[in-house]
Amino acid sequence: MRRTKEQAAETGRQILQAAKTLFLDKGYDKVSLEEIAVAAGVTRGAIHWHFKNKQGLLIALRDNTQEPFRKLTQELSDHPDSASLTKLGDLISGMFEQLQTDPRRQGLLRGMMRLDITMADNSEEGGSTFRKEMYELLLQIFQAVERESGLPQPWSPEAAALLLNATLSGLVGEWALGKGHGHLVPEGQAFIKMILSLWTPKGAHPAEITAE
Repeated sequence: MRRTKEQAAETGRQILQAAKTLFLDKGYDKVSLEEIAVAAGVTRGAIHWHFKNKQGLLIALRDNTQEPFRKLTQELSDHPDSASLTKLGDLISGMFEQLQTDPRRQGLLRGMMRLDITMADNSEEGGSTFRKEMYELLLQIFQAVERESGLPQPWSPEAAALLLNATLSGLVGEWALGKGHGHLVPEGQAFIKMILSLWTPKGAHPAEITAE
């Protein structure tokens, strides 16, 4: 049974990787489930079983982008430390670097943005929106910062998470919709560094953000 579960998980990963590659190369709207099945070496039925439909694949890809933040929240939950903001800054910087170096991701992000709007407008779609999930993850990170070193007045974990989430959404959204005028690297990185400095405890060094 264990081997069967592992095989199923690996098949799911293969399908998702094939979908991601095709979405990046051709654009989400121009890719069919048949193409994904052929690229992954599976049947179309296997895609339906693992992801239900093409939108399900996009939701899974969207959720994967949050995985590094989930790992950070778990790490800080288990072992909180004063470098929490530095780790968060490095994580965001690396994400910006990855996006900026592959312009194909603009199209994929636009598809994810449309999906988020659809899910927000139609409760029957199920699931939570990307922005809401990101807020919850950032909230956990700032709660860890509050427990470890405290946040300067007048900031609360809720207010800090809300502002940073809105900032990230705006920067990444403008980049995804833009035509090359906005740059996540280095301008976006520098702006996030400035924002994070708002929550650096007095007497401590501001969070350093370095590209990976």
